[in-house]
Amino acid sequence: MSTIEVNKITPVDGGTNTTLGDSGDTIQVPSGVTLDIASGATLDATGATVSGITSTTINNNADNRVITGSGTANTLEGEANLTYDGSNLGVNIASPTLIAGTGMHLTSSGSDCRLHISNATVGNTASDGGYLFMGSDGTLGLLNSENADIRFYTNGTEKMRLRGNGYLGVTGTAGTGIERRLSVYGSHVSEDGLVWIQTSNGSGDTNLMLFFDGNTNNCGEITLNASANTVAYVTSSDYRLKQNATDIADGITRLKQLKPYRFQWKSDPDNTVDGFFAHEAQEIVPEAVTGTKDAMKTVENVVVNEDGSVECYNIAEADWEQGKLDGKYASNSTWEATKEVIDRQGIDQAKLVPLLTAALKEAITKIETLEARVQALESA
Repeated sequence: MSTIEVNKITPVDGGTNTTLGDSGDTIQVPSGVTLDIASGATLDATGATVSGITSTTINNNADNRVITGSGTANTLEGEANLTYDGSNLGVNIASPTLIAGTGMHLTSSGSDCRLHISNATVGNTASDGGYLFMGSDGTLGLLNSENADIRFYTNGTEKMRLRGNGYLGVTGTAGTGIERRLSVYGSHVSEDGLVWIQTSNGSGDTNLMLFFDGNTNNCGEITLNASANTVAYVTSSDYRLKQNATDIADGITRLKQLKPYRFQWKSDPDNTVDGFFAHEAQEIVPEAVTGTKDAMKTVENVVVNEDGSVECYNIAEADWEQGKLDGKYASNSTWEATKEVIDRQGIDQAKLVPLLTAALKEAITKIETLEARVQALESA
């Protein structure tokens, strides 16, 4: 074996390349030898086999794919489900999970910082999915671009739901009873009431709840008197809002048309109470009654008792089935997607007070007239 010892090999005058061996030759570098390739230099091994030097290839390489590797493998992978286009980092799988350690931040050079969650391919960020964002003014927001609910869970159980129509429900059972702008559902027994409203004032009056019409006119309020520990339910009654006022001249006549009854509610047959039939009182004092006699309405997701009465509605079928297992609903109850039920009438008995007062005043006047006549006869 021949040995050539040199300090430097360079191309001949006027050349630019130096070739070691011919095609098919093997150039060996013994174990332990260091090949120091200076920064900016190029090692051209196109089409050749280089052994003893770790080489790396990239599989599935494409625009915007994030490249990953593991251990001492010589192959890197272009991840089809993990992309970055310079603005958006996307995880394009059905149920992605983001695990963020301490010190991990998501920032933006724009007016706010956004974490975007979407079922669509990354790039449709303007109109789909949802965002958790921090605004430039410090506002923390949760935005859903879809016409769908936003749900809040604690201990693995849904506790609050904001529906796509703007209705908010605070509930112990997922989706139960969210049929108004604000709904609260739960056990009034175990929770000692469903809503707690407390003032910090230890004395004096405080408005707990105010009611306004569309023109921002105050129509009434619920007021607490902390000094007396009482609550007043107030409706608007200022004389400056009224016109064409006349005395009630037929108080007794109209009062005699009212028909008070003793009765039991079908839902509580063991207790007898006093009251009126709404449609009968409506004929005498129409402003005291709401609704229409014998009206019906269609409700959805109904739990029906064995006797055909409605236990409750707006209960998902799955929740009803679970409720039977938990003992919440009777085992012989049934569930119906839709059902015709009573659209009940109601009565505000406080609005009967003016008529009762007028009738009483008429009666007092008659009594006083009779007393005067008796006294005149006794004095004769």
